[in-house]
Amino acid sequence: MLNEEDIQEIDRIKPRTILYMYSGGKDSSLSLLFTRDFIKDYCENNNCKVYQFYIYITGNTHPFNSYASYSVMLYHKKQYNFEIISRAKEKLFQEYMAKYGLERGSGRWCYNEFKNKVIAEQEKLLPRPILEIDGMSLGDSKWRAEFLKTTVESFERNGIKIFAWHPLFNQKLDKEEKLKILEKHEEFKPIVELYKQFGDSMNCIVCPYKGISKYSKENAVENMYAIGSFTDQALKSYKWKHIFLPTKKKTLDNFVCDGLECEIEVQEGSGDV
Repeated sequence: MLNEEDIQEIDRIKPRTILYMYSGGKDSSLSLLFTRDFIKDYCENNNCKVYQFYIYITGNTHPFNSYASYSVMLYHKKQYNFEIISRAKEKLFQEYMAKYGLERGSGRWCYNEFKNKVIAEQEKLLPRPILEIDGMSLGDSKWRAEFLKTTVESFERNGIKIFAWHPLFNQKLDKEEKLKILEKHEEFKPIVELYKQFGDSMNCIVCPYKGISKYSKENAVENMYAIGSFTDQALKSYKWKHIFLPTKKKTLDNFVCDGLECEIEVQEGSGDV
């Protein structure tokens, strides 16, 4: 999976810090899987530190995602000696959403406020050069296809020069193929199970790139009425409100629990529900 040009470029950079940008998604998981053995050997021989950098999107990351992500990261801490860094912004995602609505594109507030600024603060504290490993690829979106130029590249964030490695840059794997690869490795099973259940990693419950079908599937698994209620009040655009319509629909399980049978079961139960 690794090509010699990437290895040579990383050796030229001579990073002192390796940051896995880990979200608990299939892409960042694959990047970790594909590169972990090389990175472990490289840093043991070149005196660099490896971190798994996880950002909890305050108010918008599902707890299941943080549990699954930490399960994976703890495995790599024990087996590979990759340390864990976790960070979160103090303000709630909902506060920004109510104020600004939802946006798409590289300049969207959800990325800049809850990821980019959090990453920049951490980068100030780490030895340089810093090499970040992410799961981005040309097939992610149109703007990423325009933004990504090569597998290993450099850029500036808040005046600091950062190097980025995109191991999936040229990989042409669809969602199912990616999950099949991860499923072969027990340590990634919590991530695979999230996709089986929700069809998503749930690192971000609400995302401007999710559509009606995605919210419909998630609502069928877990009642998301609270999100529908919030978006009704917070969002001004009918277009966005329309996308969240599935979060207000009741599933078959919900209808059963609205009936007399469910009430009787609760009354006959042994404790709180």
